[in-house]
Amino acid sequence: MTTMPGPQLPVSSPAALLRTEIPVWPLFWRILLAGIGHLFIVPSPWTTTMLYKFLVEHTVLPDSRRLKFTGQPGDIWYLIIAIAALSWLHEAASHAGVHRTAGLLGPVIAAYLTVLVYRWVCANVKSEDGRLDLSFGGEPLAYVGWTLLLILSIVTIIGWAWVAKFMMRWICRNVQGTLQFDFTATGWQILWRVLVFGLLNILIIPIPWTIRWFTSWMISQVSVAPSPAEAA
Repeated sequence: MTTMPGPQLPVSSPAALLRTEIPVWPLFWRILLAGIGHLFIVPSPWTTTMLYKFLVEHTVLPDSRRLKFTGQPGDIWYLIIAIAALSWLHEAASHAGVHRTAGLLGPVIAAYLTVLVYRWVCANVKSEDGRLDLSFGGEPLAYVGWTLLLILSIVTIIGWAWVAKFMMRWICRNVQGTLQFDFTATGWQILWRVLVFGLLNILIIPIPWTIRWFTSWMISQVSVAPSPAEAA
């Protein structure tokens, strides 16, 4: 007998949040590989896709439907390589003493390309029952604006946490399809967790556990509800 998925909960319900089942060490080595791939540029499409697939497939919808990721490294390899190359060029420009304004060009282009990656990711996130259909509707220039605001807000010492909150909210609210999403964390919640994350990582040994803790928390702050069309 086929079991039909349960009803999706309203956003106002505390239970209507994404859940994660992320093991510590598999997450750690995938993030490590993604970092190495980003550093060496050419492997980045494979290591990045591997990380996306792992995170998506260890995330569960509020109605207990499991997710899967169908994207392949060859789909948008040129975008991921371009983003990695821009990061390398930005670091090289910084060490070469390039003017700060000119040095922002790399992150701006990378932010623009990142939106195209978001579109690819959303299009390839599916549910096991085949009923999930998502797309990303955010405009690249808007994301560039959020990225610049986040960079500039670092000088405020703590203000970046609130920019990060609204930036995450913008990202979530631009995921469109059979479900709609929102980001529920506050600026204070982001701020103290990032501070604790940084302090614990100084000790080195806790790094795998702090990465898992923070990643799971961020995912669990995403609320889920049926889209208006589906609810009707």
